[in-house]
Amino acid sequence: MPIDKETQVSASIVLDKVVYERLKVVAKKHKRSISSQVAFWIEEQLRLEEGRENQE
Repeated sequence: MPIDKETQVSASIVLDKVVYERLKVVAKKHKRSISSQVAFWIEEQLRLEEGRENQE
């Protein structure tokens, strides 16, 4: 699926091969692509971080 340049960016990351294999298992379990799984986790973590900042 092509990216929407108005609302999305393409970002590359480097992962350890073992981490990548573990990520593939999790993504498959949740019926997501690897990039979708990573994006999901990043968004989730950002919500947590922003919630912590609002509590301080």
